[in-house]
Amino acid sequence: MSQVQTELHAKSRQAGMAEIATTVLHNVGNVLNSVNVSAELVSSQMRSSKAQGLGKVAHLMSEHVHDLSDFLTKDHKGKMLPDYLLKLAKVVAEEQEGIIEELGQLTKGIDHIKTIVAAQQSYAVAISIVETVPVPELIDDALRMSAGLLARQEVTVVKDIADLPLLPLDRHRVLLILVNLINNAKQALGGAIDRSPCVTFSASLADGAVLRITVADNGNGIAPEHLARIFSHGFTTRKDGHGFGLHSCALAAQEMGGSLTVHSDGAGQGATFTLDIPLDASLSQRSTPNRHIQPVDDMSATHE
Repeated sequence: MSQVQTELHAKSRQAGMAEIATTVLHNVGNVLNSVNVSAELVSSQMRSSKAQGLGKVAHLMSEHVHDLSDFLTKDHKGKMLPDYLLKLAKVVAEEQEGIIEELGQLTKGIDHIKTIVAAQQSYAVAISIVETVPVPELIDDALRMSAGLLARQEVTVVKDIADLPLLPLDRHRVLLILVNLINNAKQALGGAIDRSPCVTFSASLADGAVLRITVADNGNGIAPEHLARIFSHGFTTRKDGHGFGLHSCALAAQEMGGSLTVHSDGAGQGATFTLDIPLDASLSQRSTPNRHIQPVDDMSATHE
């Protein structure tokens, strides 16, 4: 009997480890999409950089090293060099600014991947790092990580974010949930060909000291018979789905003492996911909504 129990325990442990590994790969894969987009943009900007013009200027000036004064004051090409260098300096500075910004997003993505992996290294210990976070910035980070996915479908993003104070949150767990929900919305919008694809984000304080973030799409919607199982491990309505994303989101919400729920009026009616995270009671101040609409390309992503 002892041997049977040992074998059952071992198999149960292996199954749990397999589920953890699959969830980690799924969540890391979501962020890798963003990392790849940033890396490709930086690479493309470097290949097409106008800084190469400096080499041409240096070569031209080296040809006139012995008559440089006359070349710059009398030669037609020489007279154009000062103005050209000023314009080149401005363009190169703008390129550098763009590359630095993209590298910042790349670093954030890698940091998020590291946190996902670290949080799963010890399954028995729930690792939670709470820090003071501006919620609009957190939502923008999630959108940037998913910008490539959303841009390909020309998804309009609507943000209805309240004027919130800085809040103590587990940044990476919230990011994990938001990136998964954005990817989920992107999949749901794929089959909606009779409408302009749209994802709406809202964030406010609800029921006193509870942060409520909603992610709503106008996509395929969820059939009533699927609503009760939508967060179950392994459940998916997609042929190529694995059923890990929403399951891991629900677990992450629970680990923060909160909840993740969904509402849909049925097939073709879109879906709204609501994340509630309890906060300290002292943060139960009310706030004023600030509605903002922008196309996804101004920011730079079927339900699972």
